[in-house]
Parts: sequence; structure tokens; C-alpha cells
Amino acid sequence: MSGSREPDGAPPARPPVPPWAPLAWFGVLAAVLVLVVVTTVRPPGPLDAPDPAQQRDGVLRDGPRLAPRVVGIAFGGRPTVLLFLRRLPDTAALRRWALEVPRGTAVHVVLPSAPRRPLPVPAAVDPSGRLSQAVGMPTPLDGGRPVGYAVVDRDRRVRYATLDPEYLQNAFEVAVVVGAVA
Repeated sequence: MSGSREPDGAPPARPPVPPWAPLAWFGVLAAVLVLVVVTTVRPPGPLDAPDPAQQRDGVLRDGPRLAPRVVGIAFGGRPTVLLFLRRLPDTAALRRWALEVPRGTAVHVVLPSAPRRPLPVPAAVDPSGRLSQAVGMPTPLDGGRPVGYAVVDRDRRVRYATLDPEYLQNAFEVAVVVGAVA
């Protein structure tokens, strides 16, 4: 009996796939993954942090303690969310964003100049950027005013400050942070 035959005398079975097939599938899957990453992950824009790894680095830190009143906004007694903007979005979009913030939280939009239309949340005008400096908002890549938000706890301590040019799609993040500090 020879070693090249099965016990019943048949030739040995061939593998179900050719030896090169797993390597080819790996190459195809790697190419698809690269394509997905390249088409879905946007590069840092002018409103993002200079270092993308630092974009969301302010998680629940013990930041500075704010005065009881800064640029007309009263702090203390309840959590406060400050939304720093350069220009206003659509009123309905801002209303939807604000509705995702947990009840009992003060929400303020901070703008460089007075809004020209009524807003669904109170607005604070801060042309000098005093409030963004007080809460420690990062400076975006373009060096201009920040676009993002800060969360201040009921004891007037800044607990989170981050750039977020996509804030309208990320309201759930604000709700998570507020829930953790409330």
C-alpha cells in the first residue's frame, strides 16, 4: 500500500480552495477597508483641533471655577452648557440640538455679536472671547474663535470643554457629559 492513496485506494482529496485564495481575499478585504476609511474619515478642518488626537481631550476634568456671573451668564446651582459658535445654524436645527440636553440644564449660545433673529435658547454676546478663555476652550486649527461646547457643573467648575464643528450631529455627547456631572 502506497502513502499517496487514501485507505480505499482513491487519490488524496484536494483542498476545497486553492492555496492562493486566502491571500487574495485578504488583499481584497484590505483594499475595501482602506477605501472605506479614506472615504468616510474626514481630515481635520479649520475648526478642528490642530492635533486630531486632542479633539476630545477635555473629558470630565476638574477645570477652572468660574465666577458666579460671566458675560451676563449666571453659573451655579445647576449644570450649564455653553455652545460656542461663530455663526448661527438654522433655528430648527439649534432647537433640536438643545432639546437633547437633559432637562434642568441651562443652555446658552455664545456668539461674537448679537443675533439678528430670535433663538430657541438664550444667547450671550462675547466679542472679546472672555468666556471661551475662562472655560479653557481650545483654539482651532485656523486660529479663530472656537466652535464647540463646554459643560460647567452646578458648583461652577468647568468639567468639559471641546471643539466640535459637527456639534449639531453630536448632541448626544453633550447629554452624556451633562448626565455624568449632574
